[in-house]
Amino acid sequence: MYTLDEYKAIKSKYGAYSSWAIWDYQKESETSIIDKNYVDLGADYILLGLNISAALGKEPWVNFHGGKHDRKLKYACNNTKLRGSYITDLFKDLPEAKSNKLNDQLTEKIIKENVKFFNQEMNDVKINSNSQFIVFGKQDSQIAQIFNEYFNQEYKNPVIYHYHYSYYGITDEVWVQGLWDKLDIESDYKLTLNKYK
Repeated sequence: MYTLDEYKAIKSKYGAYSSWAIWDYQKESETSIIDKNYVDLGADYILLGLNISAALGKEPWVNFHGGKHDRKLKYACNNTKLRGSYITDLFKDLPEAKSNKLNDQLTEKIIKENVKFFNQEMNDVKINSNSQFIVFGKQDSQIAQIFNEYFNQEYKNPVIYHYHYSYYGITDEVWVQGLWDKLDIESDYKLTLNKYK
């Protein structure tokens, strides 16, 4: 939970890159709901992607809101204990849709800068020893390897690995239910889906 001043400071620093697990029921891309519900935000769970797939708009918090697969995040988080969680990418402002092509851009300098930025970001969102990282990738995925080799050096927090939400190999329901199972969330997917009709 944040004071209004703390929330505004986080928004000013990270709004262009990151977001929060709160979505409007009728319009997924509408981010004003985050401002209206800032008292519900927190760092119990930190949801992690690798990088943006395409350049983002100028509005704050647009990442993870309105993209092609963001509905899965919405279904999994919006009515569960994940609501209000912080969502960010390891690499900021580095658009690339194909993660295997990202490696060509990752110099030692870029990695170092992003690790430093990430550590400051985690400090500013007030991560604590009970916070859990949720990495969007299996344990042997590129993001998991990069996270563990470079970004997770200073943390002893629990880490949960789950398929990336853009993964085509499973249905929305299987993706959402799989994440719920890993976090012991009891919810009904079909009832959840009805909230958005």
